[in-house]
Amino acid sequence: MRILIIDDDVDLRNLLERYIKQQWPESQVDQYDPLDHDIPGASFALGSYDVVILDYMLGRGDGLQWLQEFKRRADCPPILFLTGAGNEIIAVRAMKAGADDYQRKQELTREKLITSVRDLTASTSERTLSPELAARMEGHSLGARMQIPGIKVLHLIGEGGMSRVYLASREGDDEPLVVKILRSEVMSDRNALARFMEEYALVERIQSRHVARIYTHGASEGHAYLVMEFFEGGDLNKRLGGKALPAEEAVRLFRDLMFALGDIHEKGILHRDLKPQNLMFRTDGSLAVVDFGIAKHIDAADRTGHGEILGTPRYMSPEQVQGRALDLRTDIYSAGVLLFQMLTGRHLFDGATAVEVALHHLNTPPPALPEPLARYQRLLDKLVEKDRDARFRNADEVIGFLSRLYFQAAAATAADKTQKLLH
Repeated sequence: MRILIIDDDVDLRNLLERYIKQQWPESQVDQYDPLDHDIPGASFALGSYDVVILDYMLGRGDGLQWLQEFKRRADCPPILFLTGAGNEIIAVRAMKAGADDYQRKQELTREKLITSVRDLTASTSERTLSPELAARMEGHSLGARMQIPGIKVLHLIGEGGMSRVYLASREGDDEPLVVKILRSEVMSDRNALARFMEEYALVERIQSRHVARIYTHGASEGHAYLVMEFFEGGDLNKRLGGKALPAEEAVRLFRDLMFALGDIHEKGILHRDLKPQNLMFRTDGSLAVVDFGIAKHIDAADRTGHGEILGTPRYMSPEQVQGRALDLRTDIYSAGVLLFQMLTGRHLFDGATAVEVALHHLNTPPPALPEPLARYQRLLDKLVEKDRDARFRNADEVIGFLSRLYFQAAAATAADKTQKLLH
């Protein structure tokens, strides 16, 4: 395998070369410094490389321009384009210009680099594809075949249990969008398909800034799809990074979540699957709830099949675990579990299996917050009461509690400090 790295940062070039050599000791890795050399001309043996890794900022040059020049050549190999974190417009432009993959440079790990290079060289480096690689290749192929009016599907960026997720954009501009495509193995499940398609109708009804915008839906190549907004700020899981948030930030985000639930519940809709991966952030820091794939209108919630359990065990309410009829308080409980995780960096309950975790929600008292967080204990206790009759009834009650105990107190403290400074 022969790889060319083009970047003006010698430290990054050396790091990428080390990662590649660790994985493929026999590979040849060449470095090209755009500060010392202009864009390679026609005599440069570009086609002798299996992959080119190209940065979007090249000191004196523009990586997008170099990408466009390379892609005009018949001998151009696959190109992995490196972009800045939180700048998906550049990624959209790169994919439209012909890049074969992209990675956010600030988030690039050894595993992500190796996965990208392996995907781009799979046809030549691996005779027998692993199941994971075969699935990704099938996902890439499906994205390339999808025909959505006015939308260009650009690149597979994630996979979930029900759907694949793609970076996309409108054909007339470079605004990043997301396309969710229902998995083929789920298409034959009439209930799963109905849930997926109902997501559009539910979200369209909510019309809230606290909920992801969905622009259109339909079917192509025998697959159902949704087109929705892209969140450059990532999800709560990414923001947590396995650690606790500062208490003030955690409570502020939790309050935003309560406003979101207020808007959702006002339309008579239960989310039923609140978890870090379903809380997204825009570039301005605003929070939005996504993934209404198992959401349910309250009037229909008691018609869920008897004993049917839907959701994620770590965040399920006790009544969800039992398969009972649900109301607003199931989302309140899940939000409380999220608050505990934001405050402590730990899950409310752990277990060796999903069943063990679910049984903890039924039978195990929640752990107390650490002493520095004791002022939030009353709030948490009333959120994660196992008896839902003792729980907050709705998001408005939670917001009122927050305002009385924390936000008004914070305002009073700030006013007191101001008075002291004036005197």
